[in-house]
Amino acid sequence: MPPVSSPVFSNNLHLAIDQGGQSTRVAIYTSSGQQVCIYSAPCATRTYQPENSAYPFIEQDGAEILAGIRTCLQKIQQQLGADVQHIVSAGFAGQGSSLLCWNNQTGETLTPVLSWQDIRGEPYLNDISLTHQQTQQLTGLRLSPHYGATKMRWCLEHNEKVAQAQKDNCLSIGPIVSYIFWHLLDNSSAIHKQSLVDPGHAQRTLLWNLRRNEWDQSLLELFKIPRAVLPHCQHHNSHFGNLQLGDYTIPFTASARDQGASLFARGLPEPDACYINIGTGAFIQRLSENLHAPEGLLVSPLWLPKNGLPENELPENSAAKKYYAWEATVNGAAAAISFIQQHTGLAITPQEIDSALELNPAGDCYFLNAVGGLSAPYWRTDLKSGFSENLSAAEKILAWIESVIFQIVINVQLMNQLGDTQKIIISGGFSKADTVCQKIADLTNATVHRSDNPDATVQGIACMAAGLPQTWKPALQEDVFRPQQNPVLQQRFANWQVAMDNWLK
Repeated sequence: MPPVSSPVFSNNLHLAIDQGGQSTRVAIYTSSGQQVCIYSAPCATRTYQPENSAYPFIEQDGAEILAGIRTCLQKIQQQLGADVQHIVSAGFAGQGSSLLCWNNQTGETLTPVLSWQDIRGEPYLNDISLTHQQTQQLTGLRLSPHYGATKMRWCLEHNEKVAQAQKDNCLSIGPIVSYIFWHLLDNSSAIHKQSLVDPGHAQRTLLWNLRRNEWDQSLLELFKIPRAVLPHCQHHNSHFGNLQLGDYTIPFTASARDQGASLFARGLPEPDACYINIGTGAFIQRLSENLHAPEGLLVSPLWLPKNGLPENELPENSAAKKYYAWEATVNGAAAAISFIQQHTGLAITPQEIDSALELNPAGDCYFLNAVGGLSAPYWRTDLKSGFSENLSAAEKILAWIESVIFQIVINVQLMNQLGDTQKIIISGGFSKADTVCQKIADLTNATVHRSDNPDATVQGIACMAAGLPQTWKPALQEDVFRPQQNPVLQQRFANWQVAMDNWLK
């Protein structure tokens, strides 16, 4: 966005940073949630496989990410000019499971950023005497090399710079947010700068106790991670430090994981709504105060605020209350495009998808979708994808899209233990197809609201930085899909469930 003449602001402004896998975005919002300006900086991902590794390394450059944020901040300062003085808070949302190591005396990076997609530490899981159920009880998550613990151990055992920094007592390991805060913010309350993190990012290391809200000593010992190298965990709404922008000091008042922050784009999430984003995979979240999720779902901290009142004395819809989310992931959405192209001989275009979605075959037409692994609530990696028999190319596309829809519906039904889902707020590439939204509405019996908001994460962390104000009411344009009777679709859903049961045995 090119600089424009700045308006005169009569109310407070809020700065938000969204550090994602493809780019970093920095934006300014008013206290009602309206975007004033936004700038972005790309950040490259490098994938390669060393000769002595069974796994590809998927990495980013921490210094490049930091430089991109600083460039965006400079552009914000240039655009706002003297109106920078109206920025009263700032927040950061970032990739939950990506991490790096750095020297906490010089700030020098000691490793690249190991992406959340990087699973080089998977062999360490063979040494971990925990079941998925025990892991979920402690952390809210399942054992997975995508989370930070095994990557941390790999760095400690395979990187000479990291080993030397540990000997010299100057090693820090943490999510990207901790490295960014160390560099950007003045939070020095002692001789050395503190390394800081919020509960959402901390949880994705697989070392954080969900119920006690602290690093778990038993997990640290199991994964062989020294507590001294980890950041200090603070509440989501803590004062993480101050950002100097020109002559003005801006307090950083919120930090959260990106997917969690996105739920706050409209303000406090609605308790009877499911939030679904369908892109490479599908990500499903529902607000909860209950840490005991059904088998197969994850639990994550959304907003653990610092407050002085007992939980039972807080008003409903209060920014001082604790909020968690039940979560589910569904793989094999856009990630399955190459697989589907190979099995249909067709280029998968939006037009092909729309045409396939208009089909309504009465016979068996299903896809058992294990592309990228069969995820929530089944969590199986030992299955091979397959179609029902005698499908045309277009029917295979239909079966693929519906396999994603059906698995989403299964997870929404599990989340209905919190009460029936009344509304589904949907986004992402697949949601652009009206028929996808309508089918989800028909199968869940919930109204589906689609708003194409590519800025949900950066808008959400701005809302969190502002303290979840009741004035946060951004203007939205929505398409609404109301549930209808669809017996043929219901029958295909039932047939898919039978096929799934047989497949899972």
